Amino acid sequence: MSGGVVTGGWNFVIAAYTVTFSVLFIYGVSIVTRLREERSREKEEANPQ
Repeated sequence: MSGGVVTGGWNFVIAAYTVTFSVLFIYGVSIVTRLREERSREKEEANPQ
């Protein structure tokens, strides 16, 4: 027993941070993409040809 201390767990910590960063990055990219599409759509509606 190691007295409640996890030894050799850094691989799991790095994996958890990697997954978290990846999810947040993908979410941020989707937000930017949707914002650009919405602005483009608003410009098209304001200036119909």
